[in-house]
Order: sequence, then C-alpha cells, then structure tokens
Amino acid sequence: MGNKYLRKFISFSYGSIFGTGIAFITTLITTRILKPEEFGKASMFILFVSLSMILVVFGTDRAFVRFFYEEKEEKRGGLLYNCLKISSVILIPLIVTVILIRKKILLFLFSDYSTLIIIGLIVAIILQIIYRFGTLVVRMQQKGNTFSLLEILNKSFVLIFLILFYFLIGSTYEILIYSTIFTYAVLVLFLIFSQRNFWKPRNIKEINVVHSKKDIFTYSYPLVFTTAIMWVFEGFDKFAIRLWADLSELGLYSAAFKIVGVLTIMKVAFTTFWTPVVYETFQNNPKDTELYVTVSKIVSFIMIFVAITIIMMKDFIIMLLGSDYQEASLILPFLVFIPVMYTISETTVIGINLYKKVKWHLLIASITCIVNIIGNWILVPEYGAIGASITTGLSFIIFFSLRTYISLYYYKVNYNLIKIYISIIILVGLASYTLILDQPVSEQIVGLIAMFLITVIYYKDITDLVNIRNLLKK
Repeated sequence: MGNKYLRKFISFSYGSIFGTGIAFITTLITTRILKPEEFGKASMFILFVSLSMILVVFGTDRAFVRFFYEEKEEKRGGLLYNCLKISSVILIPLIVTVILIRKKILLFLFSDYSTLIIIGLIVAIILQIIYRFGTLVVRMQQKGNTFSLLEILNKSFVLIFLILFYFLIGSTYEILIYSTIFTYAVLVLFLIFSQRNFWKPRNIKEINVVHSKKDIFTYSYPLVFTTAIMWVFEGFDKFAIRLWADLSELGLYSAAFKIVGVLTIMKVAFTTFWTPVVYETFQNNPKDTELYVTVSKIVSFIMIFVAITIIMMKDFIIMLLGSDYQEASLILPFLVFIPVMYTISETTVIGINLYKKVKWHLLIASITCIVNIIGNWILVPEYGAIGASITTGLSFIIFFSLRTYISLYYYKVNYNLIKIYISIIILVGLASYTLILDQPVSEQIVGLIAMFLITVIYYKDITDLVNIRNLLKK
C-alpha cells in the first residue's frame, strides 16, 4: 500500500516540479519584455476565459469525477459525453452573448478593441473546456506519468510560443494571449489522441450509462453556483484592482501571483493525486481515517514551511522580475495563503465530498466571497494591490475553517487542528511583519524564527516524513 501511494504521488508530482521551473523562467522573461500595464491586460484575458469555462462546464466536471468509479469502465466514455452535452447547451448562448457585447467586454478588459482578440476569447473558452475534461480523464485513470507530461508540455509550449510571438509581434499583451491559445490547442490534440478510447464518436450515442444526463445535472447544478461564487471569491481581487486602482497595479499583483505559483503548482500536484485516492480509500474501508490524519499533518507542515521560505526570499525573487516590478515585493506575502489554505483544506474537507453534501460548498463559498468583496471594497481604494492581497489571504483562512468544521460534522477525523491554527498565526505574523517599513529586526531573521517554531510544532510528523514509506503503510 505504501509503495503504491508513493509511486502515484511521485508520478503526479514530477511534472509539477519541472513545470514550476519552466513557469518561473517564463515569468522572468515576461516581466522583462512587458510593462506591468500590459501584464495586467493579459491577466484579465485569463480571468475572463476562466470564468466562462466555469459557467459552461456547469459543475459537470465534478460530477464526472464523482461518478467515474461508479460507472463501468467501457461506459465511461459515455459519461464523458453526457457531461459535454450539458456544457454544449450553455456554450452556444454564451458565445452569442460575447459576440453581441464584444466591444464593452474588450474595452473593460483591455481598454482596447481587436477582432482577433474576441475570436481568441471564444477559441480559448472552447479549448479550455475540452482541456479540463481531457485532464480529468487522465487524473481519474490515475495516469500520473501522462499528467506530469502534460504539465511539462503546457509550461514548455507557453514559453516557446511566448518567445515566438514576441519576435513576430513585439512587446504587447497579445503575445501572452496567443501563446496560451496555441498551447491549449496542441495539448487538446494530444489529450484526444492519447485517450482516444474515451473520445470515440460512438460514445456520443452511448445510452447504457449508469448516470444519465439527468443524474449529472441533478448533482452538478448546486455546484455551478458554488463554483461561480468561488470564482468571484478567487477573482474579485483582480476586478477590484481593475475598478479601484489601475492596470499597472494589476500587473504588479499578477506578477506576485506568478511567484506564488510555486505553491499553487504544489497544490495542483497534491489535489490531483489526492482526490481519487480519497474516494478509493473510503470505498474500501470507510472507518479507517489514519491515512487522512497523517497526510493532513504532512501537507500542513510542507505548505507552511515553503510559504515561509518564499516570504523570506521575496525581495531577491522580485528583483529578478526587473525594476518595473519591485513594488510587487509587498504584495506577495499574503498571497501565499491562497494555495496554502486551499491545499490544507483539501485534506480536511473530505467529509462533505464523501457524503455528497455538496450544497454546503455553496454556503462556504458565499460567506467567504462576501467577506472578500467587503474587504476589497474597504482596502483596495486606499492601499491598492497590497489591500487586495491582505483581504484575499485572510479570506482563505475563513474558507479553510468553514470547510473543515462542516466536514467534521459528517466525518469525524482527528486532524489536530490546534497545530494547524498555531502555524497559521505564525504565518500571519510573519506576513504582517514584512509590511512594516522600519523593521527593528530583519524579516529574514523573523522568518528563521518562524521556521524554527513550525519545525518544533511538527517535530514528530517530520520524523514520519523522513521515513515516508512507513508513513504511507499506516
């Protein structure tokens, strides 16, 4: 059992590790050739495409994951197309709406109008929907090596196309847009070819599927509201900066977000591996919670320790972005809470998902979204991107807490939350200290103290981590 989980995690993780390195190089190159304002415009494009994809998918991606193992293997292609049929019904009116109000959309996003960009928006939405389901097919089959290859190809193609379009077009936000579109196009072709048994046209007419379109819709519709609110929660900071600050501030914020991407990629690697493991473990032995406890402790320690390291090194890292992005150094510390709290919550939220109490996600998302909007409304006009980072970071602590305590109501697991909350307080203290202009002690020394305290708190769990094979055999 231990070797099985270890191999799975490694197969899903190495692509993220290499992808992180490539993405970091891409960020350094991008900030050297684009001004913060242009960087901000490109981030608005990605934000709009992400929102559109969420609306069109309509929660059917979560239904696909939940019903995958309940479906016969030969019928899973039919399940995939049943999900896509629901998405297609929403996609068409969305495209029509985008075309009808294209000028308003482009002027708000980029303060500019271009027919090619509106076409790019539509194409990017379609490609990202297919890519989303394509990667889910890989994940749920637990093909870690294929998933890692996708991660490496994704980051590599973005870098290659970015450089290519830079020489063709020059220093404009459009090079990031085109590099993203072409990357998705290549990867979608790869996914369809490599998982062609799922994408065969005959699966479109498959009628003997356990979970019909009605079942998928019934499970999905509460999730679409949850996902939409979650998107507002996670994306409102950027809209707030766009509304109450300017594109230059948004560019600085987006650059800091790219640095935090180191933790975000760790989040993706873990959740990709963890989701199918949770469902499989619960189905085999629902009363055994020891694996969940152990993984939660280890994930908490690693994420918080890496977050402290990033905060300590932030000035050096931001310096690599170029002189135009130095102000991003103050924005970065509170942004680390986004991937940290989300990843830890993935280990503690399992009760809601296992018992299919998905409507709780709507309440959780609504509460944290309201807190985030109010916080941004108060802080962004006065403090710009720094205010947005503080609000969003603290909102994710609330998000973690709500997910955890509601989950525990349905599925009792001893996560030792005291350790987690003491660690969160230490991380909040360090992030807050970096905002002090006249620091009596250097923030690197304060960071080392924070590292020492975290290590003391998780000392016993670190000894388990060193002997990871025995840990996973528990």
